[in-house]
Amino acid sequence: MKLTIPFLFVIILSVSLFCSSCQSEEDNFIPKPFGYFRIELPEKSYTKLEGDFPYSFEHSKYAKVVKNTSQNAEEYWITLKYEPISVAEIHITYKEVKNEPKLFMEYVNDAHKITFNEINTARSSAIDQVIDSKNGNGIVFTISEGEVPTVFNYWVSDSSTHFLRAAMYVPTSSQNDSLAPILKYTKDDMMHMLETFEWKK
Repeated sequence: MKLTIPFLFVIILSVSLFCSSCQSEEDNFIPKPFGYFRIELPEKSYTKLEGDFPYSFEHSKYAKVVKNTSQNAEEYWITLKYEPISVAEIHITYKEVKNEPKLFMEYVNDAHKITFNEINTARSSAIDQVIDSKNGNGIVFTISEGEVPTVFNYWVSDSSTHFLRAAMYVPTSSQNDSLAPILKYTKDDMMHMLETFEWKK
């Protein structure tokens, strides 16, 4: 029987399709939807801040306390760097009020300005909470949405001698959604710092 060219083409095509259907599942790999890696966070454990500072608090034992060496850094400015997760950092800045109400208000305004500048840039919103304790008053700010480097911060002051601001910084702010467990973990640590916070005489 003589085979025509179209008929040969059909046979070759059929054989090719059959062979391709017999390939292993590995050869027919279909990419899975994009997902985020699982983040393993260490169990909570705290230690008291060591060093000659005018303030004291308990911080995570996994956070290494290092001196802030940035160009504008002042005395008693420190950074808490998390060694096992190394994503979020807590920056502590300190100012002396020197019994000057005008100076105190200047520090308060600066702290609020930093927060609201980030909110306006990212078109976010903030939830604030008033601090009223034996160690002074202050405000806690939680930026509820948006990709900003500072998602949580607060300031506390006795309004006459001391003023301190603590802020969580996330260099990879564009991934805040995927880092949600780390952000909550660090926020909880910062609240523990606030709950154990006290001024030194």
